[in-house]
Amino acid sequence: MTSSYYTYEEEWEEEEWPAAVIGDSLAHTGSLPVELVLIVTAILVAAALGWAALGLISHTGESAVSRSSVTVEERTDTGSEQSIPPPLFDPTAIFAPYDEYILTQGIHGMSYGHMAIDIAAGKGASIKSPITGLVSEYYFDAIGNPTLVIENDQYKVTLLHGIYTVGIGDRLTVGDEIGTESNLGNTRDMQGQSCRGRDCGYHTHLNIFDKIAGSNINPLDVIGN
Repeated sequence: MTSSYYTYEEEWEEEEWPAAVIGDSLAHTGSLPVELVLIVTAILVAAALGWAALGLISHTGESAVSRSSVTVEERTDTGSEQSIPPPLFDPTAIFAPYDEYILTQGIHGMSYGHMAIDIAAGKGASIKSPITGLVSEYYFDAIGNPTLVIENDQYKVTLLHGIYTVGIGDRLTVGDEIGTESNLGNTRDMQGQSCRGRDCGYHTHLNIFDKIAGSNINPLDVIGN
């Protein structure tokens, strides 16, 4: 039995190489012209490549849409978080210098230009800045009262008798700790006796001057009681 085959070195004849492409059965039947076989083969190959390309484009498009959707959702979530502005301190807000306190004396001090109140939270209680502003003064007056002044564009707040831990030029935010409650200076007990050198009379004298109105205001009207 003999068989026909091509070695590596042999060249295919022009009329023979289509048979190797489409199979021996077509080559032996000789029922299809070479040109038609070439055209059909080219069409089939082109169609196959076209379908493959369409499938790739469709898959790529779906992936892009999916990624785009995720990106939009992520941006939406991020945007919603960033759209909430951080809380800001109102520069005109006034708060009590204590979290909790009692009123020990009502409005007084007109004789020396004040319209102040006395409030207390207890010996050594933390005193907080009633406003956002600048420490403009810190001194001991003629009768030994430690005097701290904090002010901004609208208010000038004066506090007396405490042990203050801030200094002139310090910038404060409302609620910042500025010292502790004490009885320094001219303080008195419930019987009106001086507390100098005695363990009594602890409180904060608080006066608030409204620069816009040009006058003192009742602290209880703005800090509550």
